[in-house]
Amino acid sequence: MQPTPKLPDWLNKTEIIPQTVAKPDRFLIQNLRLLETILNRLAQPATHTKQRTCHQTPGIQLISFLITLLILVLTHSALLVWLIGLLTLIRICLLPSYQIGPLLKRVASISLIALALVLPNFWLGQIQTTWYFIIRTEVILFNIGFFLETITWPTFILALRQLKLPALLILTLEISLKYSHLLAQFLQESLWAIRLRATGKAQKRQHLVGSLIGRLYLSARAYMTDLYHAMVLRGYTGQSNRRAPLTITRYDWHLISWDFALICLFCLIRR
Repeated sequence: MQPTPKLPDWLNKTEIIPQTVAKPDRFLIQNLRLLETILNRLAQPATHTKQRTCHQTPGIQLISFLITLLILVLTHSALLVWLIGLLTLIRICLLPSYQIGPLLKRVASISLIALALVLPNFWLGQIQTTWYFIIRTEVILFNIGFFLETITWPTFILALRQLKLPALLILTLEISLKYSHLLAQFLQESLWAIRLRATGKAQKRQHLVGSLIGRLYLSARAYMTDLYHAMVLRGYTGQSNRRAPLTITRYDWHLISWDFALICLFCLIRR
C-alpha cells in the first residue's frame, strides 16, 4: 500500500479571521434625518375636518396672529400678557397629540437660547423686569409655534394672496418653497444611494461633501433653466391672474371677536 500523502502545514493550521463590522456613517445618518424633517415640514400634511382651524380663512388667521404679536410686543401690562398666554395654552391643549409634541420641542429649543441671553440680567438686579420679559417671550414663542402647527405652507401662500400682497413676491416665495422641496428630495435620494453603495467602505467626508454640492448645483441649474423655459412657453408675463378673495366664515368670528377684545383691552390699560 502506498502511504497517504500528507497535507502541507499551512493547510493544517486553523486561523480565525476577525470579522470587521463597518461602522455606520454618522454624517450620512444625521443629514438624512435632517432632510426628512425638512421634507415633512415642507410637505402639506393631511387636513383634519374636526379642527376648527381648518375651516378658518387663512387670511384672517394671519391677521389675528400678527395683531396678537403686535400687542404682546407693545404692551407693558402683565394682566394682558397673562390673558393671551392663558388663551394660547387652551388653544394648544385642543390640538391633536401628534402636533403638541413637535410644538413643545420647538418652543423648548428656542427658549433655551432666549434664556441664555436673558439670565445675566438677574445679576444686574433687574429681577422683576427680567421675569416679565421671560414670560412675555414664552407667550410669543407659544403663539408662533401654534401658528406654525395649524397652518401649512400652501395655506400661508393663500393667506398672502388674500391680503393682496404683490403677486411677484408671492410667486417668488411659492417657487422657492417648491424648489427647496425638490432639491431636498434630490439630496435625500443621493444620500441614500451613497449609503447603500458605501456599505463597509471608508468614505472621506471632504470628497463626499464636494460631490454632493456639485451634483446639487448642476441639478438646481438644470431645473431652474427648464422651469424658466416652461414659464415662457406658457405665456408668463410677470403678472399673476390668480385672485383669492378674503371671505369671512362663521368660524372666523371667534378670531375677529378675540382680536377686537384684545385691541380694546390694549387701549384701556395701556401705560
